[in-house]
Amino acid sequence: MPYKLLSIIGILVAISCLGVATTMYPGGFDWNKDYISTLLRSHAGAARNPAVVGLLLFCASVGLVFDRLARATEFSKRSSLVRIGGIGSMVYASLTFTPMHDLMVTISFGLFLAAVLALLRSLQASGHIGFFVGGCVCLAVLVASAAVYYTGIYVSILPWAQRVSFALFAIWLVALDRSFPRIRLPVSEPT
Repeated sequence: MPYKLLSIIGILVAISCLGVATTMYPGGFDWNKDYISTLLRSHAGAARNPAVVGLLLFCASVGLVFDRLARATEFSKRSSLVRIGGIGSMVYASLTFTPMHDLMVTISFGLFLAAVLALLRSLQASGHIGFFVGGCVCLAVLVASAAVYYTGIYVSILPWAQRVSFALFAIWLVALDRSFPRIRLPVSEPT
């Protein structure tokens, strides 16, 4: 199996795990009122386990995408920011099922913004306008949902805004990962 497909398969399995968790949620999962964290922070039970597995797989898969993007030619000037911000955000996001949920969300959000802004700046500088505009749309949805989360205004749209933001960014990041070649490490000559 090609290394490129690992992140896509991981994201699809993660979504499947979260889907299974919604069907097992006691009293039923209300798609208009419940959040992904509702599944993650519920009492220990049948629904929580697949939700946590799904979260961990999703974060690991997206972290892998950020690591691969940091090695792409177009992002080489900002590779450290892409790698540290992207992987760091996924490490903290993977801890959102803990009692420190709000803190983990805030730290993850800040690191994710840094990585995405570095990607967007590189895309703009290299003239990849389609990916740049797509990333700006993803960023606008993320910032809008974060504004709802932090201000508490229009909370009724937050469950869907959260899911749409995750889906858009997963698609955009995987599309970037599949579109840009990696920098080849030089082969060392025998001594």
